[in-house]
Amino acid sequence: MDTAKERIKPELLGGFRDFLPEEMAARQWMLDTIQQVYERFGFVPLATPALERSPVLGTDDPDFAMQVYRFKARGEQDISMRFDLTVPLARVVAANPALPKPFKRYQVGPVWRAEKPQAGRYCEFFQFDADIVGTSSMLADAEIIILIWSVMKAMGVEDILIRVNNRKVLNALPELAGFPFEKIKLVLRALDSLDKAGEQTVRERLARQPENEYDESAPALDQKTIDWIMDFINLRETDKEKLLQILSERMANSAVGIEGVKELAEIKQYVDAYGVPTDRWTIDLSVARGLDYYTGPVFETVFLSKPEFGSVMSGGRFDDLVMRFTGQRMPAVGASVGVDRLFIALQELKRLPTIVASTKVLIANFDDDLVAKRLELAAYLRSKGINTELYFNPNRLQEQITYALKRGIPYLIILGEREAAANMVAIKDLAKRTQATVTPNQLVQTIL
Repeated sequence: MDTAKERIKPELLGGFRDFLPEEMAARQWMLDTIQQVYERFGFVPLATPALERSPVLGTDDPDFAMQVYRFKARGEQDISMRFDLTVPLARVVAANPALPKPFKRYQVGPVWRAEKPQAGRYCEFFQFDADIVGTSSMLADAEIIILIWSVMKAMGVEDILIRVNNRKVLNALPELAGFPFEKIKLVLRALDSLDKAGEQTVRERLARQPENEYDESAPALDQKTIDWIMDFINLRETDKEKLLQILSERMANSAVGIEGVKELAEIKQYVDAYGVPTDRWTIDLSVARGLDYYTGPVFETVFLSKPEFGSVMSGGRFDDLVMRFTGQRMPAVGASVGVDRLFIALQELKRLPTIVASTKVLIANFDDDLVAKRLELAAYLRSKGINTELYFNPNRLQEQITYALKRGIPYLIILGEREAAANMVAIKDLAKRTQATVTPNQLVQTIL
């Protein structure tokens, strides 16, 4: 006997979501569109497990800062849920040295971070990555920028700005601004929060002093150094050639900085040659990207009309990630679509198409002896590539029409005794509110 005590509240785990059919259909359109673009550029699919050994993901490193789901299982084996798709890619490449290089792969799937749920931030979210492994050519980096532009354009979104920087330029900051290189990670993490936190907060984070003798997370920069850094990352120039010239002069005393500027100049040459509109990408020295594994060019993509959404497709070059497994450098570059963030942005901007039901035909069902005939008709239509449903319960016709309308099914098929005797079927076009009696062959032609 059912009692309130025995019932379980159908409540979601905090930080997780369900996607109901209408939303899922629109998400699938978005994912299919992205996949088609990736494949047009020659990327091939890859899948990796949700779970990895913790050492693979680096969660056993004392400096690992990511909040992940980590647990013991199967005889105390140390396991963590993947927090992105890039580290598993590095493992796959290291474990399969025979993969042809460059290896261009795409992958879509959920990742998990055990962070406190907030508005717009979830513990489970989806990424759709495209990466090129095995080449140090800046043509690959340029292709990622071109790919980002092509993905957005394919979804009818062109009011974007792809912001490009180079970690090598930022890695020159210690010698140019005058602070110890050991603090570069702390500085870059602070700079990575600029868009969300604002300049004043970033200044405060860069100036923060250690709380005690064991606190190694405080940059503790002086005001003069902070001013130099902020002035540098705020350099703006619509003429990219002019900005590159200014950077060359600023980086004159830094070998790594000059290398970074040369790479940006090469990328500009290729991206412009491809025809990406010059006002849809920019060199932005404030782009840092928070993850430590980036080693060269980095990218972020924002909506010009909705910058508050943050980056919807981002990434960069990570030449040292595979080396954790092989001891040898393996150049790589890529970008990731933040599926959930992009979907919400497209919803807000009303750029998602209205998705009708994938079912094209509903075959009505009645309380008679013709169920077998209707099943034969369903099999015939499906064999012709037409998505078909047979209504299960022999309800009144109006109830079945109501069901089809709610589902967005365009056609209702009636196969009653009169139609069966004449080897015909009746087809109702529910949008036009018309009805015709046709042969099964004519039915296929009408629907297709």
